[in-house]
Amino acid sequence: MQGMSEGSKVTGFKRIGTAAVVRGEDKWSLMGAKCADCGALLYPVLTTCPECGSQSFVASPLQTFGNLYSYSVVHTGPKGVTVPYVVGYVDLCDGLRMFARIEVAPHTVEIGQQLELCVVPANKQASQFTYFFTAPGGLSQQVNS
Repeated sequence: MQGMSEGSKVTGFKRIGTAAVVRGEDKWSLMGAKCADCGALLYPVLTTCPECGSQSFVASPLQTFGNLYSYSVVHTGPKGVTVPYVVGYVDLCDGLRMFARIEVAPHTVEIGQQLELCVVPANKQASQFTYFFTAPGGLSQQVNS
């Protein structure tokens, strides 16, 4: 598993709404869940597995890398948001599909391109987080808290 793997050393854990983040050895990772009965991966975490109906889960850090499945370039956004920007679905290496902002120049985005999931604190207290995808290595250093 690329990024943080099950059994990795954890130095911090924070909840963000219905999601959770965990601090690994050198960066933050999003936590998903794996169904204890059928092994289906979930994000965000649900109360019932959509594959088998189980309500038994094990916390599982999400993969770091994936490939762009589909995207849209947004040309009109809320006040204060720079446009255009890209949002899309990314298929992570473990098969999970996530929707998020894609931090690449709109004219360079391509279906199938490899992207890296980045999780960064939104404030100095690390009480809020944001996540997005970028080109691999596009975020040279995550903000430490």
